[in-house]
Amino acid sequence: MSRSLATIIGQVSQATRRMPMAEWNWSEGVALYGLVSLWKATKDDALLQYLKTWIDDQLVQGRVFETVNATAPCFSLIELYVASGESKYAEIIKSRTDFLMHRAKRLENGAFEHTLVETNFGGQMWVDTLFMAGLFLVKAGLLFEDRAAVEEGLNQYFLHVRHLQQENGLYYHGWDEGKNGPIGCLWARGNAWAAIVSAELLVLLPDAEPALQEIKDVLTRQLAGLLKYQDMSGLWTTVIDDPNTYLETSAAAGIAYAIKRALHFGNVNEAHTAMADRAARAALAHVDWEGVFRGVSAGTGVQKHAGEYHVIAQHRAEGYGQGLLLMLLSAMLTESDSVSENRGS
Repeated sequence: MSRSLATIIGQVSQATRRMPMAEWNWSEGVALYGLVSLWKATKDDALLQYLKTWIDDQLVQGRVFETVNATAPCFSLIELYVASGESKYAEIIKSRTDFLMHRAKRLENGAFEHTLVETNFGGQMWVDTLFMAGLFLVKAGLLFEDRAAVEEGLNQYFLHVRHLQQENGLYYHGWDEGKNGPIGCLWARGNAWAAIVSAELLVLLPDAEPALQEIKDVLTRQLAGLLKYQDMSGLWTTVIDDPNTYLETSAAAGIAYAIKRALHFGNVNEAHTAMADRAARAALAHVDWEGVFRGVSAGTGVQKHAGEYHVIAQHRAEGYGQGLLLMLLSAMLTESDSVSENRGS
């Protein structure tokens, strides 16, 4: 039996909210980002109430960790503050901004060191940080009219682009200042993080922002590289340029979201529509009847070679996988609504 977009959205939303999202960390943050994206598309107050309950419970437990990667839940905190106006949320947003601006560990070049709740990676920048922290600084800075935070968020973006994006437009997983070069491989989900950030910045930043055209160029260059390696299934292999590694689903969801988001606001050429549609269909084919997104690779640190990426598990339900899928579903819903409005006019 076939499923409608609305049915899949309902199943995925319910499955995500059933997950044991236990702590203030990056995976939970991405799941919340997806739920917030869906709330903004549907205005379903049950989603906003879930977000408020989760965040308030974490605050009561005092579990707001100060690391770069654990900044991810703060995106949803921004949306909760905008919706509620409660000052306690503003205080945490400003505190996290202060941490990133003044206390977060950095490389000598000024880029954030990739730090997790569990461990640090000395002297390394990772592409993940673009999404987990850099984008937050821009969004928080715009909200509170803090130009220094906006500029630092953009500084982090361009530092990571300059060190990680290759001539073919694709991003390495990491960069090591001791080795003075990239580390890891052209990791698929890392490229999804980068594409999403570029697409979101193009929506967030005001028209007068001088960096807009350069961000568009960065995204366009990346999409050209991704197109060359897209599998006929619509997915990408977990190491993009190694066809001997497995096909991975969360990267496809994230990349499809980024393209559809950019298309909706006219920030990339419509020629990219087909690539996004192929990726979206392939991702949705891996949603089971319980709403769980399958084929998502487990949390992935920088590996030494493609073979190490290939053996990472890909059969567990992951909060960040659900979040990336929800982001895609929200974009597809917006796209569907736009088509309906155009037909009715």
